[in-house]
Amino acid sequence: MQKKKNTTLFIVFLILLAWTIVYFNLENKSSGISFDESMFSIEDTAAVHKISIRGEGISNVLSRGTQNWTVNDIYPMDPSMQKVLMSVLHQVKVKRTVPRNDLDRIKDDILANGYKVEVSDVQNGKTVFYAGGNGISLSYFMKEDNIPYIVHLPGYESYVTGIFEVHENDWRDRVIFQTSWLGLKSYILNYTDDPGNNIHISADNNLYSIEGIAKIDTTTLMNYLDEVSFFYTDQYIDQGQISLYDSLRNTKPFAQLLVNSLGMKVPVRIDFFRQLDEENVMLGLLNENQMCLFNAKRIQVIFQEKDHFRYK
Repeated sequence: MQKKKNTTLFIVFLILLAWTIVYFNLENKSSGISFDESMFSIEDTAAVHKISIRGEGISNVLSRGTQNWTVNDIYPMDPSMQKVLMSVLHQVKVKRTVPRNDLDRIKDDILANGYKVEVSDVQNGKTVFYAGGNGISLSYFMKEDNIPYIVHLPGYESYVTGIFEVHENDWRDRVIFQTSWLGLKSYILNYTDDPGNNIHISADNNLYSIEGIAKIDTTTLMNYLDEVSFFYTDQYIDQGQISLYDSLRNTKPFAQLLVNSLGMKVPVRIDFFRQLDEENVMLGLLNENQMCLFNAKRIQVIFQEKDHFRYK
């Protein structure tokens, strides 16, 4: 009885195995096209020196200089974004071909709504492909032979094409300035409606003074300078992007920050505007031009009264 049962189980196993093999082949060769799963992968991303991404509303050139990457030859590139991009280019794999009946539809959609990506490296010249998808989960890559493939990052459920949909501002390094108590020359925080609490910090041979305070609480001052030493925005935005902040920009700022430190070509200026009701961010205007958003809770720490630094 047991022998008969074992034989039956073995037959069932063979049937399931055969079906798995057939299903795998149907899934991966549904259009009758064989493929190399690494056909879009960049093996040596350290050799990449320029990446061009163009599509509807997107025109970005990311390039590597002698030291750092830049965005459109203007802005420093966010190092974390650069690492994510290189990781995607290195790890992306073809999951399967698209169904035969969808080939033309997907190809046309990629060409009409997708992104042309050109990756230039010192070893292989230029690699060109097109990226598209459904905006949620399915990503398609296609070379100039116009044959689209479904791609993925093994081990991740992610929309791969999303990395190419990033706008210029989101590629930029969000660090506005970085300094230390050794490098800081001057730090000026002026309050528009409360000038009595203006904070003017200056350094002379690494000895700090605050205008209007004879005896400084050194520990409090050092802690404050630590808080502002790595100063970054949470998001860059352009005029016309969010009408609410366009209007706010035209009002009077409540505070202005001026920072000068070693390594700066010109001092940094940021005008801060009042936090709007029910908003968790604060608007800043960098160097009278670039609109920035700051997490309101995080940025509040810089808006201290002068007495905060007075030794008691």
